[in-house]
Amino acid sequence: MAIDEHSTGEDGLISAGVPIRERYGLVLVLILGGYLLAGIDNNKWVAILNAVLWMAILLTALWSPGVPERIRRVGGIATLVLLISTVSLGWLSSDAAAGMRLLLFAIAQMAALLAILNQISRHQRVALQTVMGAIACYALIALAMAALFHGLDYLSGSTFLNGVVATGDYVYFSFVTLTTVGYGDITAASDVAKRLVVVEAFVGQVFLITLVARLVTLWGLPLKRSG
Repeated sequence: MAIDEHSTGEDGLISAGVPIRERYGLVLVLILGGYLLAGIDNNKWVAILNAVLWMAILLTALWSPGVPERIRRVGGIATLVLLISTVSLGWLSSDAAAGMRLLLFAIAQMAALLAILNQISRHQRVALQTVMGAIACYALIALAMAALFHGLDYLSGSTFLNGVVATGDYVYFSFVTLTTVGYGDITAASDVAKRLVVVEAFVGQVFLITLVARLVTLWGLPLKRSG
């Protein structure tokens, strides 16, 4: 019997004899590693390790049941291009190179977020992988915005955020913004930064209200089909 690659099964599906499963627990572990690396001052080896880690997250997100093989192949090629680009930029010492590298990280993180979000929205029931995927998406929003803030700070040539004293402050500020805690020790300095902060805070609240709350409420229960 032929196996429908576009169907999502609890045990994953098989492509070319290789079982494909959702591994959002692994994604969360890798995201934790990215969070810890974000607090380390930039150097060439940290930049390379960061590049490998975030591209591994993107590949893990793409290699899930239900993702068409053509998209996985295109995503794999795009990931390889991103890896080569970010590693190459990591060896350069200019602010422009650092800014571009961080913007590429943000693109990879947003791509992983969309891949996971698309997949968990297709689940027939809410299970552990669904919830872990939702948590990973929430963390990826903050980390992608942190990379965006940091990259634009390098590229803007002027003060982007007030109160930044260490590399890890961008991640700290992003998570504070996403959760709308708002300590106030770091604030947006430019008009672009203020607009992006508002977008992140809005997206964070909408995400919690419409997705995470629903997934937790429906834990282990079958989702109703529309129509």
